[in-house]
Amino acid sequence: MANPEPSPGFASAGNDSAKSDLERLMSEAREAQVESPVEDAPVKPPNLLVWAGIAGSLVLISVAIHFFWPAS
Repeated sequence: MANPEPSPGFASAGNDSAKSDLERLMSEAREAQVESPVEDAPVKPPNLLVWAGIAGSLVLISVAIHFFWPAS
């Protein structure tokens, strides 16, 4: 009895209808996508100067803490 067969009843009927509903919704979504495809938004490259400024300021803060924080 490792894998008992499912008994016919409400649970199996509900599962079938849910599966067919899902398949129907997915097929409708595919058809709608074919009719009017969604275009990808243009990708803007990251501004490296901003990230370099952030990295530089973090390095300077770290060095300042290392040298000027009083040791206890």
